[in-house]
Amino acid sequence: MLIWALIILFVNGVISFAYTAMNTAEPGTIWGALAVSYIYFLGVTQTGIALSAVMRISKSGWGKHFSRLGEILTLSFIPLAVIGFIIIYVGGTEHLFWWAKHEATAGGHGAHGGHAISPWLDKSLFLWRTIIAYVLFYVVSYAYFSAGRAEEKGALDHAGSTKLNILAAFVMILYVVTNTNTAWDFGMMIIQHWESSIMPPYFWVGNLLAASAFVFVISRYFIPRKQDEPINKWHLDSVGNLILGFALLTTYMFWSQNVVIWYGDLPNLTKPFFKTREGYFALPFVVMMLCIFVIPFFSMIIRKIKLCNISITVVAGLVCFGVWINRYLMVIPVFSDGNLSAGAAWTVISLLFGVLSATLLSIMIFRKLFPEVPVVVTTDADSGH
Repeated sequence: MLIWALIILFVNGVISFAYTAMNTAEPGTIWGALAVSYIYFLGVTQTGIALSAVMRISKSGWGKHFSRLGEILTLSFIPLAVIGFIIIYVGGTEHLFWWAKHEATAGGHGAHGGHAISPWLDKSLFLWRTIIAYVLFYVVSYAYFSAGRAEEKGALDHAGSTKLNILAAFVMILYVVTNTNTAWDFGMMIIQHWESSIMPPYFWVGNLLAASAFVFVISRYFIPRKQDEPINKWHLDSVGNLILGFALLTTYMFWSQNVVIWYGDLPNLTKPFFKTREGYFALPFVVMMLCIFVIPFFSMIIRKIKLCNISITVVAGLVCFGVWINRYLMVIPVFSDGNLSAGAAWTVISLLFGVLSATLLSIMIFRKLFPEVPVVVTTDADSGH
């Protein structure tokens, strides 16, 4: 029943986007809606294996319970990551990026509106740097995953374990590189002559917050407890602390980016900055702040809420939604004043649930194709820090 529901949501998302994209008078908004859900789930899924690497480097005991699910989340999304990028590159580049429009490229890299266009803003370079970043990240991620499987089977000696730790470090480095590229492309390069040195770290940290919450939420289905198995309070406490920590770090990065732009008071920087919290975007902005800071902060400092499986799942779900709104406010204000038509609003919602469904279906397919891969790593020490 769940699989059919996910398939229906996915098909609805595809049809809604295709129909609206072909008939809309606001193509930038529709392609922006696709970009929102794409970069959100791309970031969340790529962070899955990065969290696993962090747990390994930090020698986390409880983290191993969720690490394998994070790895599967990353690897199972590879086909969707490639297909999604191809669709955006082929059909959406000229709608999303001002520098790719015909009027901007007609004069080469001379001038546009009195400003020189950087050679970095090139369609071919956009393609190849993304391909290279994806290939490096996913190849190293697969190598890390394979080495972890070998370690489970006892096929690694001390040198092999050292190699696995080195691979974990490279996973984190390439994660930062790949997501920096995504933050540049979909956070800064869609706005003419807008820049922020804090944008990439702000983007990574938001992904860490969303992914830690997302992995916990989907673990309710993919890591089921036995009928009489008690809830592991230690896992709940640790996940709650992780969400709290990343919520604080995300809020700090939000402040770091925004206060510098506000204090500098440069019109080309402050105009896009203020647009994301005014007019029709004011309500989504408030909801975002509630979901990524206020609710997780005030709930995760209360131990009774943090140790309740249902309440922490609800908070984690709200965190995931809050980070999605953050991506929405990162992209959509560039193309719209927020007063979306009924068709555009339906497409935004359909794409969110469509890509979510595709992500969950990809995990299910991975589990079906590779049933020998356990979703939980069994270790001698299910304790630690």
